[in-house]
Amino acid sequence: MNIKKTGRTLHPRELQQIGLLMGLVCFPHLLMQPIWLAAVLTICLIIFCSLTPLIRSKIPAWLSIFLAVISLGVVFKAHETLIGREGGVAILVALSIIKLYETRTLRDAHSMFLLALFTTGVGFLQGQAPWQAAIALLAVFAIFSIALKLENPNLSLGISSKKSIRLIAEAIPIALILFVLFPRLPAPLWSTPSEKIGLSGLSGEQMSPGSLSQLIQDDSIAFRAEFKSLTPSQDQLYWRGPVFDVFDGERWLPAKNSYGAVPSIIAQGPKVDYQITLEPHQQNWLLALDLPTTTPSDAIVGQQLQLLRSTPITQRLRYQATSTLSWQTQGDIGVAAALQLPANLNPKTRALAATWLNLPPAERVQAGLDWLKSNGFSYTLSPPLLRQRDRIDEFLFASKQGYCEHFSSSFAFLMRAANVPARVVTGYQGGLLNPSSNYYIIRQADAHAWIEVWLAGQGWQRVDPTFVISPTRIERGLGTSFQGAGLPMMLRSDHFWLKTLRLKLDVFVNNWNQWVIGYDDKRQLDLLKQLGIDEFLSLRFFLWLAGGIALSLGGFALWLLLSNRPPPVDLASLLYQRFCTKMSKYQLHKAPSETVLQFALRCQLQCPAQSTAIMEITLLYQEARYAQNTEALQQLKQAIARFP
Repeated sequence: MNIKKTGRTLHPRELQQIGLLMGLVCFPHLLMQPIWLAAVLTICLIIFCSLTPLIRSKIPAWLSIFLAVISLGVVFKAHETLIGREGGVAILVALSIIKLYETRTLRDAHSMFLLALFTTGVGFLQGQAPWQAAIALLAVFAIFSIALKLENPNLSLGISSKKSIRLIAEAIPIALILFVLFPRLPAPLWSTPSEKIGLSGLSGEQMSPGSLSQLIQDDSIAFRAEFKSLTPSQDQLYWRGPVFDVFDGERWLPAKNSYGAVPSIIAQGPKVDYQITLEPHQQNWLLALDLPTTTPSDAIVGQQLQLLRSTPITQRLRYQATSTLSWQTQGDIGVAAALQLPANLNPKTRALAATWLNLPPAERVQAGLDWLKSNGFSYTLSPPLLRQRDRIDEFLFASKQGYCEHFSSSFAFLMRAANVPARVVTGYQGGLLNPSSNYYIIRQADAHAWIEVWLAGQGWQRVDPTFVISPTRIERGLGTSFQGAGLPMMLRSDHFWLKTLRLKLDVFVNNWNQWVIGYDDKRQLDLLKQLGIDEFLSLRFFLWLAGGIALSLGGFALWLLLSNRPPPVDLASLLYQRFCTKMSKYQLHKAPSETVLQFALRCQLQCPAQSTAIMEITLLYQEARYAQNTEALQQLKQAIARFP
């Protein structure tokens, strides 16, 4: 490397290009930071790009150290840690921006380019969405382009950009081959520490009034579901999640032990096979269509008939399951816990339930539903706060306005008071069918709560009191129950073209998740089996790998040969070269700077006897070459043949 060249001082315009480059590289990371921290770092970038022409030298070492210490303090203030994924990435971005202020020479720029490439790769620790991949590819293109431009200042940015595109294009085929064929491990060699990120969505820790209604404006996707054959109707799409057995007077809590003996499930209706792609929610429960009969290999059915894993869902998970739409359960597991109530609470509700104690259990359930239907209850997005000690009484006999968690909580208490075992089940209800790819999108706004009652001879059966108050919510979806601006756009009945556009975009995102992000060792083995490869390190595997790389390199070599081949010479030029060869016999040679007309005039002066033929050939050549006249081309050929 030329030491003198790497030590050259960069022009202010070149420094601004590096500053803009780092802005592009840091952009995805800034989106993940607290707003105030992202604003501070952005201002630092803007100051660098604006003041670069005024700054003649790099900042002193003591100032760099001072700014680095300040950055560590700011990051700690924002994330309460300096380690882990969030804190580590924030430190990387902050120190990268400080490094800009130390950049003055080409050698410094080399360090910035390496740092930019590293920062771009780190971005995939925070997310692998298509837009993040696109920005990463754009960042690599910008890094190569500016690096080539700085190495050769006389090179235009357009030419350096073309060379950058060529470099990336050369690497893509081999990268694709290695992505598809290079062996994938069942688990990563290393992983980043789990972050305690406050994700919105269902909670497996508790349910209380307001827990689900606060999700109504959350448009984020909870999971996607694709049915293999039979597709249930909208009112059968109950996606089972956390189950709550314990009521403390205000909140519903899960049982202390969800593992152990499980009630036997007897399917009485059609079975449904489906695939779920679950977004990470940092908890250890899975979702399944009510009621699951087969589970993923790494999950179990808990005592409350919910799917559980031993580890939290920290990354997108795809799994297969089977459910039955109608069932009975055998055994009385969980019945005793489903009758417990806190003492001396909600006397009015207890008194109401006491009037039904002489009825059979199934009729008590129906009596409760009939009472809800005939007593003026309403389904609303913004129910009034329940402030009294006896909150169930306040809801059932005073406010009478609630969301699904109000109805499920109150009805479960009412059933327990009527000596009918009951518990609260949370999950999601319904979903939006994406007609472009025939799968359902279930959003956080679709969160729902219902109850289960235990009846002798039937076991645990689903009862949804919300259906009694608002049948359209269950039969046709959330958007039909509430009209207006209170719902996310995708759940409303207007903005049809925007919804269609987002659904088509979601098809691309879903395919990206399935085939790029979700291309794991199992999917790779399935693909290799289709290619006739039964195991890694086999002869057939190496033949495919070597063949793919050879084909890629061969295609690249062919492209180089074709791109470096001289341009084809047209027939008119070949004929004119033949004429020039004949004129060389007269010691007349066309100069490179000479036009054909100038050459013709010089030839006429030296060969006056051939003056007419020389000018005829020259004019025919111009007509054939530049006017693309085929008749003139034939005449030119004949005229040159006649020329002595």
